[in-house]
Amino acid sequence: MMTPSTPWGHERGHLPRRLQIRNQVVGRRQARRLSRRFARVGVTTPPDRLQMMLAGSPAAHAEMADFNFGLIATRLKREQFSARVQRMKRRGTRSLLFLGLVLVTLNFLFCMAWALFSLTLEAAPL
Repeated sequence: MMTPSTPWGHERGHLPRRLQIRNQVVGRRQARRLSRRFARVGVTTPPDRLQMMLAGSPAAHAEMADFNFGLIATRLKREQFSARVQRMKRRGTRSLLFLGLVLVTLNFLFCMAWALFSLTLEAAPL
């Protein structure tokens, strides 16, 4: 009888099937990229070891914990970055709207000044 796999890895220390990229072997470039992302959040795993883990070789419990932490931390970092980008977009839209309203107001004031100036020129006796 086999034990069911958990979402964080099998009991024998293998990565879950959903993390294996469509039954393909992860390339060196993808493994290096993943290793750099993990290094940004504090997990130092060499790209060769990540490549072997994603290919299905057994991993120690500490490696599995580091891998899972790296995945969660990179996802959290990506979500924080996208939230910051959305805030900047909203702030930029608000600033552009404010700038547009200021320009409309200044245009209205210049038009009023021009109208009053032209009326005073016509009313003045020569």
